[in-house]
Amino acid sequence: TGKLQPIIDEMAARAGLILVEVKLSGARSRPVLRILVDRPGRVTIDECAAFSRHVEEYLDSSTLLDGPYLLEVGSPGIGRKLTEPGDWTRSVGRQLRVRTMEEDAGFEAILESYDGEVLVFAGGRRIPASEVLSAVEVI
Repeated sequence: TGKLQPIIDEMAARAGLILVEVKLSGARSRPVLRILVDRPGRVTIDECAAFSRHVEEYLDSSTLLDGPYLLEVGSPGIGRKLTEPGDWTRSVGRQLRVRTMEEDAGFEAILESYDGEVLVFAGGRRIPASEVLSAVEVI
C-alpha cells in the first residue's frame, strides 16, 4: 500500500472525504484492496459507491495493481477506536464515549468541535486530545 496510500488520500480529499485506512490483503493472484473513508457528519453509501468507481477507474488505467483485484470501499463504522487527529475531525457532531486521565469512569457526549488540540463536547466540557485514554463512537 506504500504507493497506493498517497494517491488514494489525494483522491479522497478531492472527493471531500477523509481517508481512514488503506489495506491490501488476500492472495497475490487476487488481492483485496480495502479502503475506509469518512467525513465530518457521516459518509453515505452513495458517496462510498461513487468513490469506489473513481478509484476503480484509476486502478484499471494504472499499473499499480497488475491483474484482477477486489476493491472494497466503506466507512469505519460505530465502535472503532478514535486515536488520530483525523478521527476527531470526522467525529464532530457525533456521540462519543470517552475515558480520560481525569475521568476513568468516562462519559458520553456529542463532540461539538476540535481545533487540533482541544475537544469541546456538548455542555461546554473541554478536554485536550492528549488526555484521552480511549474513545469510540456510540449510537
